[in-house]
Amino acid sequence: MRLRPSLTLLFLFVVCTCGRAQIVNIEDKRKALDSLGWFGQIDLNGSLTKNNNTVVTAGGGLRLDRLGKKGNVLFLSDYRLVQVSGKNALNSGFAHIRYGYEPKDRWRWETFAQVQYNEQLRLTLRFLSGAGIRRRLYKNKGSRAYLGILYMYEYDELANSDIFYRDHRMSSYLTFNIKLSNNLSLANTTYYQPRLPEFNLARVSTITNLALAVTNRLRFTTNFSLTHDARVARDLPDIPATTYKWVNGVRWGF
Repeated sequence: MRLRPSLTLLFLFVVCTCGRAQIVNIEDKRKALDSLGWFGQIDLNGSLTKNNNTVVTAGGGLRLDRLGKKGNVLFLSDYRLVQVSGKNALNSGFAHIRYGYEPKDRWRWETFAQVQYNEQLRLTLRFLSGAGIRRRLYKNKGSRAYLGILYMYEYDELANSDIFYRDHRMSSYLTFNIKLSNNLSLANTTYYQPRLPEFNLARVSTITNLALAVTNRLRFTTNFSLTHDARVARDLPDIPATTYKWVNGVRWGF
């Protein structure tokens, strides 16, 4: 059976990107570090497929952690590219830095900044900055749950339009990580980000991650995320209000 180029492109949109969520999930990128100092991790992936079309995929990510007695630093960057016969079916990336200070055992004060772009969502530039509190609700035998409430400022530039967003938002989230066995864990984070004071224009996202440890450094991961943003779809009819993606991969830690 031969797929025409247009059908091949549609298939890649559904299977490979599945909607391209707009919220970057920082919660599933946190690590439970047990010693002070610097830690790092690199993710790399790529593929080349030739049939009726030439399909190239590439991606990578970098993270750095610094764990101190009271203060913690987290830096993340990520890039994703899918090309079909020289045309971009997916082109996105982001960089994020966050500082957290723990005055008490269950409480943390956090401040962050982020830059992001997504060609298929016509997002030329997104800049975020904010601060708030994070409260630990539960922690026992590798399982944990947290609640966070933050204020953030958001600036968006959209391609092929005169639309600029300068928003003040509340960013609240509930996150948990359950250790199902010695080498299997399940995590979920749900974000609620209303535009202040218009709570009816909220952006909602949920992310679920399943991780299977193969060795001490190598693990298999599967991640499903879904985002709903009614305002972007209202202003840009060609962008869907609800988007989702499903990503499988391997991770090597060092």
